[in-house]
Amino acid sequence: MVTLGIGVWYAGRVGRPKLTGISPENKLDVRQESLPEPEQEQAMRREQLQAADKLLAEFSQNDDVVYLAGLVRNDQGDSEGAMKLWQRSLELDPTRADAHESLGYAFLLRDDYEKAEEHLRKAIEIDPKLATARFRLGAALSQQGKFADVISTLEKAGSLSAEAHRLMGDSCQHLKQYDKARASFEAAVRLNPDFTEAYYGLSKACTQLGETDKAAEYWEKFSALKARSDDAEREKRARFAPLQVTRKSVAQTHTDVGRVYALLGRPAEAEQLWLRATALDPENTLCRLNLAVFYQRTGKDSEALRFYEEVAKIDPSDALVHLNLGRISLRLKQPDRAERAFAEVVRLAPNQPEGHSALAQLYLQANRNPADAVRSAEAAVKLSPDAQYLAILSEARARNGDRPGALAAIDQAIDLQPANGQFQQMRETLLRKQPP
Repeated sequence: MVTLGIGVWYAGRVGRPKLTGISPENKLDVRQESLPEPEQEQAMRREQLQAADKLLAEFSQNDDVVYLAGLVRNDQGDSEGAMKLWQRSLELDPTRADAHESLGYAFLLRDDYEKAEEHLRKAIEIDPKLATARFRLGAALSQQGKFADVISTLEKAGSLSAEAHRLMGDSCQHLKQYDKARASFEAAVRLNPDFTEAYYGLSKACTQLGETDKAAEYWEKFSALKARSDDAEREKRARFAPLQVTRKSVAQTHTDVGRVYALLGRPAEAEQLWLRATALDPENTLCRLNLAVFYQRTGKDSEALRFYEEVAKIDPSDALVHLNLGRISLRLKQPDRAERAFAEVVRLAPNQPEGHSALAQLYLQANRNPADAVRSAEAAVKLSPDAQYLAILSEARARNGDRPGALAAIDQAIDLQPANGQFQQMRETLLRKQPP
């Protein structure tokens, strides 16, 4: 069962990079802000590269650092330098599926489909769950006319994106498997009802199958969506703001470089970079989550609460954020705020036990709503009959005057963890109490 858990550094293997030499305050560089926009953008790109280069100079034998430096160079348009670094990261650790995928995609963009295929195949050999690598391998195979291989590659995926279904449909079309092509295009539009290219494919497939009415219907839909997407693309180009894109890119780099510093035992540098990232990008949740977890771990609860609140405002749908927000609120003696947070966890993740259990514990600690404490504890146990939840249920029932129910719950907890002294003590306390 997947549980909400508690916050850790929000990362897996590093994905992108960023910086050093910045004020630890959560402020933008005033001198940089006073420059014309093109010069601001250049200054930020220098800042981005500085961050990656400083990290690389310090940890040149760390494959994560080398891979990350490649991502930064790729962000800056230096694909040649990026590919050399990704190759170097593979020399340090040949099991890096992400490096193979990055190299494969770079070769795909260069129209070197054989080398793209080679690296993308290695990526999914190492990690068969890499959906993007599988799709890109399909694209490389399609460009070489290996349509049967495209189909077999995509069919091995657990699930397909709309774009992957479209690629499957195109390959089936080339092999004159028109029924299968139509089914693939239909799957694509189920996932993305406004997928212009999928309607084009549907129109072609239906034409080949002799379904002229359906073909005309899909062509009309394609034409309408194409006109709309062309208008949207023109509007997007008109609104394009290079400086804003650069700020987001540099903020992402700082977030990732900071994460590496944290994992390498350099939390001060990590904090500095994450704070800089928050200033650059008001919508970057990852740097804020890393700061919140960092402050939570170091006992700076007010700062942790501030960043959890910011993340919850940017993305209200993250149940783990609300759970940690509630826990921090309790530590700051803000029970009403904690109750709202835990209730939101229950709303967002009703089939996970943590929110229900947190509400029960809150009511027990605040010595209020005993009936609600029992209901919440029972909901947690129903979802996951673990010893910790059974112990909370036992306490809630005892507070609510249900001694037999409390004993039954703690007995179940002891059955699961017979060596737990706290559970044994709870049982002895219940047995000492005489029924009224």
